[in-house]
Amino acid sequence: MSSMSSLTTVGSGYQPLLSFQGIESGLNTSAIISALMQSYSAPLRDLQAQQKTDQAQIGAWQTLRSDLQTLQSAAAALSAPGALAGSVSATSSDPAVATATTGSSATPGSTSFVVDQLAQAESLVSSGTVASTSDVVAGSTLMIGVGGAALGITSIDAGSGLTTGSHTIEVTQASAGATVEGSTAPAPSTTIGTGNDTISVSLDGASAVTYTLAAGTYTPSQLATALAQASGGTLTAEVGSSGQLQVSTTEQGSAATLEVTGGTALGALGLSTSSTAATGTNAVVNVDGTANTVTAIPGSGTTTLSLTSGTGGSVTVGVQGGLATGKMTADLLSTQGGSLGGVVDAIDGSGLGVSASAVQLASGGYALEITSQATGTEGAVTIDPQAFASSSLGAMETATAAQDAIVSVGGSGGPQVDSQTDTFTGLLPGVSVQVASVSTSPVTVTVAPDGTVAAPKVKALVDAANAVLSQIAEDTAYNQTTGTAGPLNGQYGLSELADQVLSVVGQAVGVSSLGSGAAAAGIGLTSKGTLTFDSTAFVSAYDANPSAVSAMLSQGGTWDPSSSAYAGQVSLVAATDGTAPGSYSVSISHAATQATDIGTVGFSSGSSTVGSSGAYSVTDGSTTATYSFSSGQTLSQVVSGLDTAFANAGMDLSAELTTNSSGQTTVGIVSAGYGSAQSFTVSASGTDAFGLASSSPFSGTDVAGTIDGVAAVGTGQILAVPAGAPELGGLALLVTTPSVASTTTIGSFDYTPGLAQGLASLASSATAPGGGLVSTSIAGLQADSGNLTQQITLEQQVVNQEQAMLVQEFNHLETSLAQIKGQGAMLGAALGGSTTVSSSTSTGTTQGG
Repeated sequence: MSSMSSLTTVGSGYQPLLSFQGIESGLNTSAIISALMQSYSAPLRDLQAQQKTDQAQIGAWQTLRSDLQTLQSAAAALSAPGALAGSVSATSSDPAVATATTGSSATPGSTSFVVDQLAQAESLVSSGTVASTSDVVAGSTLMIGVGGAALGITSIDAGSGLTTGSHTIEVTQASAGATVEGSTAPAPSTTIGTGNDTISVSLDGASAVTYTLAAGTYTPSQLATALAQASGGTLTAEVGSSGQLQVSTTEQGSAATLEVTGGTALGALGLSTSSTAATGTNAVVNVDGTANTVTAIPGSGTTTLSLTSGTGGSVTVGVQGGLATGKMTADLLSTQGGSLGGVVDAIDGSGLGVSASAVQLASGGYALEITSQATGTEGAVTIDPQAFASSSLGAMETATAAQDAIVSVGGSGGPQVDSQTDTFTGLLPGVSVQVASVSTSPVTVTVAPDGTVAAPKVKALVDAANAVLSQIAEDTAYNQTTGTAGPLNGQYGLSELADQVLSVVGQAVGVSSLGSGAAAAGIGLTSKGTLTFDSTAFVSAYDANPSAVSAMLSQGGTWDPSSSAYAGQVSLVAATDGTAPGSYSVSISHAATQATDIGTVGFSSGSSTVGSSGAYSVTDGSTTATYSFSSGQTLSQVVSGLDTAFANAGMDLSAELTTNSSGQTTVGIVSAGYGSAQSFTVSASGTDAFGLASSSPFSGTDVAGTIDGVAAVGTGQILAVPAGAPELGGLALLVTTPSVASTTTIGSFDYTPGLAQGLASLASSATAPGGGLVSTSIAGLQADSGNLTQQITLEQQVVNQEQAMLVQEFNHLETSLAQIKGQGAMLGAALGGSTTVSSSTSTGTTQGG
């Protein structure tokens, strides 16, 4: 008999896999086979060792690739033009009055203002009380809204047939008085006396009335105030943007007309008589989708209007002082029987942003308090003050009036800016200003460069570069004492990459306008081939000269125009890792244009009046703005009305007065942006009084041209070279040159990548798929490892086969010996004796008796 173990695949080095002694021969067959297999498995061990080396190198390359990708990411945060522009902070000269915080778009600057008032929420309290919350104080429904004050709506109530639930009221066109604009601007100083103190006007077609201005010496704005005072509140006056006086009726809507008929003060005021009367502008109020035109709003008192709702029935509103554009929401609530408790529950559950309380007073009675949950006029409670007057609650009285926060820019008497809350976002770009108290002395908010904001980004870049340098040094090192080498020892491309990293930083140190380059901004080199970063030095350098530090770190360049006419008209938008530094000529064949609609009907001036009524609808994409004009409006009023309609619709369009080739004044519409993506249509309802709809639609054009002779792609005012172009691929420039219609070389742009982009380009090049040092090395080693796997598999089969053959031979030997032993025993029995065969030799000794 014989014993044999199963075969097992040889691993990283041959080990004895059989464990049996020769049963018949007594030989140590496992040791014999192991010794023989050590020789046979030598090629397999060599292949496995080579694959292990490959895997170690792949791991090292992959770690380096990860470090380079981190470097590229850190560099990208600093490389783009203006990457450090947001590294600013805001301070206040009086934090008790105002504080400020900066956003990503904040830029250096300052503003001064006084805080005229803080924002506050509105609170209404009933003038009387009821004995119990179960007392009936209202009918079965109650109309209440939010935001009416900002529109000029002082009260609201349900008209007949109005359904319960939510209703939307939107003023899509503001009302305005009839306005006359002066033909010339008043003198900086005007003296009014008995010979130049009267003005005669006709209002609403009635006989002329004469107003006498008070004697005195006036600035233009004071003269406007004196005129308004002389009219006794019938007229208002202000200085327009071009310096002329604009005189308007306090009555608004098309029912209001104004005609200047004479007077001794006309010359001083810059006004003249006219043969036609100016007409006011109607308000358009949309209620649940149905437009209502309001033609007359008196200059004083409250006007009650009944507005038709698109859902059926009507809404009754009180208006005072005119209607401004905007939207409010109102609810016709079910009061659950009209009890005080039911009214409170209905208001609290309305979701309008209004809360109600039944307040028990010391007398034991209950008063109703209604409070807006938001500050500002847009959150003001809008309700009929007499809604509960039939009960002992009486009229609702204002305990705290809703008001916006207001600041006067520059100081008291300066232009006022309001906000629904105590936070202002438009005083400085990207800055949020929070006011905390009223002030009489100006407070100044200053936004200045702040190196502490930028320093962490620069430190991250230096740390990432050091990680790459450290990894390269570790992987390529050789220890002479131990005789061991790093996994990538001998890879000279890595030494070259490390030198390039140091060279980029060294060049920045040498050429920066900071004097001592990067070192002056806290970035330095050591003798050991690493970088250092001194945050304190960086902050000091950045705060002192942010533009120089930014130029050293980020992409930039200078524009050299071919003539002074093109000065300042080209700037860098972006570049890529593949954009090489250098000077590139810029040639333009067509300048970018805005989408522009110039009216075909000319007038003598902006003060000219239109002779008919009509409306324009302007559509940009899916958004449409509609503006209605009336006979007698001036061109300046029409332009203002169009601008308001565009602003309310959120459209980047503006109206303007232009002068045509004949010297006449026309109305135009222009897009804010440039290029073919800018497009709008204009349609007229009624009379196309200004000739704006005749050539609709209107579109802009993209800039066209070349950069360094390479055809570039124009998008608006941006001219960009395709990314695949050699050397300058991805270079994008902003070209603001106007009115070029034929090929013109306008100058050259000298592009400098900056330290961050230089490092980003190195990292990108090294890791680029298909060609980068790191990616190519990894791919080659992975392919080699794959080939070795195939060779190892084949060699493993050879080793396994050899092992199997040896086992088979030794098993055959043991079988043969067993057979011989058996034959000897049979022979001995046949001869009547015993035969013994030694288990340790291949021959036996026969013993007999």
